[in-house]
Amino acid sequence: LAVEDVAPAVTAALEVGYRHIDCAHLYLNEEAVGNALKQWLDQTKTNREDVFITSKNTFHRPEFVGPACRASLERLKLSYLDLYLIHWPVAYKPGDDLLPVDEKGNTLFDDVDIITTWKAMEALVTEGLVRHIGLSNFNELQIQRIIDCANIKPVLLQIESNPYFPNQALIDFARANGIVSAAYAPLGSPYRDANDRSCRLIDDPVLATIAKKYGKTPAQVAIRHGIQRGVSVVPKSRTPERIRENFEVFDFELTEEEMGQIATLGSHQRQVRADPMRGNPEFPFLDLL
Repeated sequence: LAVEDVAPAVTAALEVGYRHIDCAHLYLNEEAVGNALKQWLDQTKTNREDVFITSKNTFHRPEFVGPACRASLERLKLSYLDLYLIHWPVAYKPGDDLLPVDEKGNTLFDDVDIITTWKAMEALVTEGLVRHIGLSNFNELQIQRIIDCANIKPVLLQIESNPYFPNQALIDFARANGIVSAAYAPLGSPYRDANDRSCRLIDDPVLATIAKKYGKTPAQVAIRHGIQRGVSVVPKSRTPERIRENFEVFDFELTEEEMGQIATLGSHQRQVRADPMRGNPEFPFLDLL
């Protein structure tokens, strides 16, 4: 979302009934989220404990993890985070640039073991700055490395998942290890390439047929599909109407046959490809290599 759209979207979501707000340093949206959240909590007299706030860490060197978390808390106007994720397993060169590149446009990486970063994340829990910690965009091998060394296990894995790219094997692996999965891009990535119809999940005729049966939209069916797979779904929208629509998915249930139909849709290829990270040893999407 554009920065100017963040606060109105957060306020609209909270008023509809959402209680989980997902943000990240990399999104540059924490300050806007914090302003909207504080205003809403003050106006409605809602307790801080009644909302769940997730943010994500981009800084892998252990000496930067604590300061990065404190900076996020300051921007969010919070004393603690409910959940803090390592945003990507790939470490970038430290500095002011979020995505640093050299004069030829090549991404500048840093050499930091994800285990070292995880240990610094664990320290945030001990300090009381964070209630829970987890991972985002990690593959099975990387998750296992974290599990093998962890004093505090990751509670959640946030990954791309939708009917066109279920990512089911990774979700099953996480579940077998007691890790909940959360889906970003649950409606696909319709704006990633306007000329690529494979991205247009919400135009799928099968979803449209199922949606008509329940008096719902294809987007609502896609979200419901994620929920029935046991996945925490994180849809994104800036319009109050869509925000409300995405929330109205608890008054119907897909049949086993419909869940099976949806499972066969699309190319099962990811849309979030993280191309600037290619060439790094920790590039997580092994299916793209």
